[in-house]
Amino acid sequence: MSTCRIKYSILSTHEPRKIGKFLCAVLFVTLCLLYLFLSLRIDKLSDLIPFKLPANLDGKPANVDHRIAIVMVVTNDTKIENYDIAIQSVRCYSRIHNYEFILAVDTDFNCEHKDKFFRRHCVSAKILPLFDAIAFLDADIGIINPKRKIEEYMQDGIDIVFYDRFYNWEVMAGSYIAKNTQYAIDLLNAEKLFPNARIQMEICQKVYNKSKDYDDLFTYEACIRAIWGTGTDFGKGTGWARDGWLTSMVWNEELDFMIHEWKTKQLRETPDVATMEPKRMGRNHWYNPLAGPIHLLKCSPQNMTWSYDPRLLGDKQEILKGLEKFEKEVAMDQVNSYSRMTSMLSR
Repeated sequence: MSTCRIKYSILSTHEPRKIGKFLCAVLFVTLCLLYLFLSLRIDKLSDLIPFKLPANLDGKPANVDHRIAIVMVVTNDTKIENYDIAIQSVRCYSRIHNYEFILAVDTDFNCEHKDKFFRRHCVSAKILPLFDAIAFLDADIGIINPKRKIEEYMQDGIDIVFYDRFYNWEVMAGSYIAKNTQYAIDLLNAEKLFPNARIQMEICQKVYNKSKDYDDLFTYEACIRAIWGTGTDFGKGTGWARDGWLTSMVWNEELDFMIHEWKTKQLRETPDVATMEPKRMGRNHWYNPLAGPIHLLKCSPQNMTWSYDPRLLGDKQEILKGLEKFEKEVAMDQVNSYSRMTSMLSR
């Protein structure tokens, strides 16, 4: 049996064979611990490096290879560990489908918007020319079904795709899929949202500037939807993501792709029941549908089978039944929200 030979040593030369075997064992354990450390490090967000733009980019659409990037934009004071489960699920999903994952800090992109919610779209507009398309996600959106693909939601002749949030009448601004076109870039820079509705946009902007709480914000959103018109359909319930609290985190593979509002500090232990009911729960907490942590080293096109908590796997028809009931309530609330605009503008 071969032994590990050490040419130079400051150790005593007594029993050299035992010392050699001992050092070999120490070396082996050290390498194992190093591998474990690196594995844990890559699984704990600590290896993430904020994305920077190339110095020679001029912000115009570029001729690029067919690539899709998933983009998340945070502020310089964001505690990303509060989104670790969501971010790690997206990173794993990106590896499975060969998408580029980008985590960007908004202050690195020379965007002049004071409001962070507008600033992040400016960041997206600067990143978009580097790719064929991007999928922008809030940092608290996690992947639940890695078998779905972003391309399913891209359509010929459509530059940018939004979806309707379910619990209100908001066109989801925290996620969209944009192609590398001048129109999409201009829209993200707020240059072409409603070019023929300047006066109406000024009214809606006044409502936004006077907003103080969620009710006011929803009134602003109702104002924007009024400009779009009742004939506009963003597909309520057919988008790539929805809020998990609508169904107590109960989901179905045929219905769901991504789930919104995975903030780690709001994570709670799943109730000890055989199966959860798909009913509404409080918005300030959620249950993890994944049965264990994401290991990025195992993420590959050959591994799309994730482990799930069976208590949160629900019946498709039961989930749809609960969502449809809620949709009717939302439609009535939207009408009431329109009526608040007059009182807000008179503040």
